Amino acid sequence: MKKSLALTLVFMLATESVCFAAGKTALAIKKEALQKDTVQSSILYLQSMTDSCATAADRRSILYFTGKLQEAMGLYADASRSYATAAGIAAGDAEGMPKVSSENLVLCAVRTSLCAGEFDTADSYLNSAVRSSKDAGVLANINMYSVWSSLCRAQDSSQTDDAVSLLKAYMGMESMKSVRASVLFTLWYLTDEAQYAAALKKDFPKSPEYAIVTGNASVVSVPFWYFVPRANHNLADESSPADKNVSVTAESASPVKTSSEKSTPSESAKKRQQVGFFASKANADSLIEKLKAKGFNAYYFTETRASGTTYYTVVVDENAEGTMGLKLRDAGFECYLLN
Repeated sequence: MKKSLALTLVFMLATESVCFAAGKTALAIKKEALQKDTVQSSILYLQSMTDSCATAADRRSILYFTGKLQEAMGLYADASRSYATAAGIAAGDAEGMPKVSSENLVLCAVRTSLCAGEFDTADSYLNSAVRSSKDAGVLANINMYSVWSSLCRAQDSSQTDDAVSLLKAYMGMESMKSVRASVLFTLWYLTDEAQYAAALKKDFPKSPEYAIVTGNASVVSVPFWYFVPRANHNLADESSPADKNVSVTAESASPVKTSSEKSTPSESAKKRQQVGFFASKANADSLIEKLKAKGFNAYYFTETRASGTTYYTVVVDENAEGTMGLKLRDAGFECYLLN
């Protein structure tokens, strides 16, 4: 009986080895994915090959690469799941693939969860074993992401005082030096105080954070920035971040019941891609014209806030294939899915 059991175990181990040997390496799968016609096709191929990897390290690396592509395409919730799954695999980096620690994979999952508006998910990752990291850079990012997550729950700027105080303390901490640009930008975003813009100009003049301050760039149109209360910034270019693609003010951070002013048959669709959010009807109409010029059937619906201010949400209905978001991004429009 013992001999029979031993032979069975040997056979099982041998079979498992053959299965792994028959699998493909992460590098081979990556090369094949990059030969596809579209990014969407590449992502679908990577997902289909995840369970066919030669080793656990190959699977981990493919999940990381898949997450990077998903994040680049604005598929933040999908990217978060890919990163988190990769972080849970106890393996190293596959040969020929980018190196990334499990702790940084968790940070990637947090970042994309925040971008997707999944704040509870972000908190669950932040409260995992990553908090006991011995890496100063990882801990600095955890502190920064924790502040951002808390800000998304603030209903107006009066509820950001604790976050502002904490960020001011972070400014003088050597341990937070690696995320100082993010700290300064967040303080500027929350308070509109010139000292933080001046500090960014002095210490990080070529950073994307300072580019946003000067109006030469804008924050990505993701749920995260819709929910963080913002000071009433007075920029020289009135069409820059405050009302370009995103209108993020203390008032707009508090969602209320939608009141539709412009009714269309499409408005009853279950899923839509949000392309813009404006306090100005003229800006909403302008974006709709640009979208229609590219062949998209865009329209807006309105939201009237407690103050009586009306906001215009520009949307395009999701298609049956679920690919409208990819098509919009391919055409140069940032968007995210509304359910």
